[in-house]
Amino acid sequence: MMKKVVYFIFLMGCTFSCKNEATSQMTVSSTTIEESENSSEMIFNFSLTDYPTVFLKEEGLEEWEDFERLHESMARLSELNLRDVDVDLLALSGRLKNFAKKKFPSSLEVPQIRSRLKVVEMQAQKARYFNRHYKKDSLVPSLEKLYTAYNAMLSRMLSLREESSAVSSETIDIN
Repeated sequence: MMKKVVYFIFLMGCTFSCKNEATSQMTVSSTTIEESENSSEMIFNFSLTDYPTVFLKEEGLEEWEDFERLHESMARLSELNLRDVDVDLLALSGRLKNFAKKKFPSSLEVPQIRSRLKVVEMQAQKARYFNRHYKKDSLVPSLEKLYTAYNAMLSRMLSLREESSAVSSETIDIN
């Protein structure tokens, strides 16, 4: 008789523990879905420096297609919807990798530009990581850092030209 009572208590304990685990798991799933649906509606606009058409034209690089495609990817990502960001980040990472492998025009083939490009690549990888392992408090700041790094690269491209023209004019004045 005692064995039957112990067996019955053990059976009831297992039954209740299984039901509680399934119930709590369902609650977590529904909460996650609700948060995902709410967050997919959030649209962010990040500031992106305009495409430097005048600079590229003056440098004779108006047909630098790789850079144009990279800038288009950054522009597409700037009108971001968190639901579709994974596809855009994947495309951006691929473009950055291809862009880094190619040789830059001679006026821009300097360590300052290459290093800033590596920072942009790293920020894109971080944004992909935070998107994959969605950290609500980390994805948006990582995307902001990505745009800051890209804008810094564009700014350095423009300032490099100004510096080289200032140095060449000083050299002409000395002679």
